[in-house]
Amino acid sequence: MNRPNIYKVIFSSIFFLLFVFTVLALLVSQFSNTFSQLFLILTKNDRAYDNLVKFYYFCGILMALGYLIFSSWIKKDIFFQKLVAFGICIILIFILIFSLDGTKSLDSTISGLVVGEGLRNLSFFNLVRINFSYIIVSGFFYFFFLFFPLILFSLGFHFNTKNKIGKYLAFFCPSINVCLVVLFASGFQAYYDKSNLFLYIDFFMFYLGFVLFMRVFLSHKEFFGFYEYANILIFALGVLVCLFCSNTLSQAENYYNARMAFYMLAFLGWCGEWMYRSFKEES
Repeated sequence: MNRPNIYKVIFSSIFFLLFVFTVLALLVSQFSNTFSQLFLILTKNDRAYDNLVKFYYFCGILMALGYLIFSSWIKKDIFFQKLVAFGICIILIFILIFSLDGTKSLDSTISGLVVGEGLRNLSFFNLVRINFSYIIVSGFFYFFFLFFPLILFSLGFHFNTKNKIGKYLAFFCPSINVCLVVLFASGFQAYYDKSNLFLYIDFFMFYLGFVLFMRVFLSHKEFFGFYEYANILIFALGVLVCLFCSNTLSQAENYYNARMAFYMLAFLGWCGEWMYRSFKEES
């Protein structure tokens, strides 16, 4: 078993803390009459989860800037990695400014999916138009941080690192830990009382990701160490809590803000992963 690096310890610890906070909020809201609105309040725009997502945007900007400065200072020849970091920095600055300008955030589009009874009567293309931002964000994480790496892991595929494209794909491929956090975020949904087609598609995508992950887990034990097993336990407990608290989740208009917090944590974890690796290689 490989010795865990500092990045893995920090990432798994933050995931655990956010998991505990979220699970406690859900359980209290589900089983307490006095605090039944707690989770609904925390997930509203400009409240705990929405502000946490904005904080993650800011952290991502600092990570990218710090990476650019430090890599230039040590004069390490990692031009493509610095280009990716620069692109991430610009995109996150734009998103952070957009989220702070007081207009409707990208995350709030899920509210129409949950409580909009009028959506039942809309055509498929109108549903796509109304929920376009939600579809893009979820689709991005499903395909690039869940399906793509898990399919590669399950097939035992190895990139040709002698080729530049293969080398960069192998370098930037998310780890099992990142996939686990994205899988947990994808499973953070009500498991019944779904209001329209998109929520069923969302559940199907989560189920597909879960099947792929189980295939990797059963056939490739070499990908799993202590922190991977610990995060699997967290994932299993989280899904059970979401199942028991589906009623609370289905009532939360902006539960996607909580889900987005886990998505962004996974994204920052991925960034920290390849940034850390780029400094460790050939050092």
